[in-house]
Amino acid sequence: LYRQAEIFAREGVNLETSTLSGWVGATAAALAPLIDVLAADVMASDTLHVDDTPVPVLAPGTGKTKTGRLWTYVRDERPFAGVRPPAALFFYSPDRKGEHPRDHLKEFGGTIHADGYAGFNELFASNRIAEAACWAHPWTAPRAQG
Repeated sequence: LYRQAEIFAREGVNLETSTLSGWVGATAAALAPLIDVLAADVMASDTLHVDDTPVPVLAPGTGKTKTGRLWTYVRDERPFAGVRPPAALFFYSPDRKGEHPRDHLKEFGGTIHADGYAGFNELFASNRIAEAACWAHPWTAPRAQG
């Protein structure tokens, strides 16, 4: 928000970061019911594509960044003659611990397409969630090694 405040200031609009923070909080609260409906719709699918992406996050008070994670859950039934449009759900976590996907998927039952991240293993052990390995990684591994 500091950077946004600087951009506004260059245009002659002086906004405190606390004001911008309040706007972000109010917007998040207003959108919460929509997010809940989207989450229920995505998680009601029989099949999800799941991945996490590292994102640099400003560590408060240090002036440095740390690595957070953006967890992505995608429902796309079009390749299987589904009629619903694709949808994606995103969650942030400050680390890559397996507890995050376990929490996100606690109500899910079905198949997930995912990479070989060990944090998913406990989910697969329950037999509530089946693993469909991601085929993108076998194709990229030889190129990365050679």
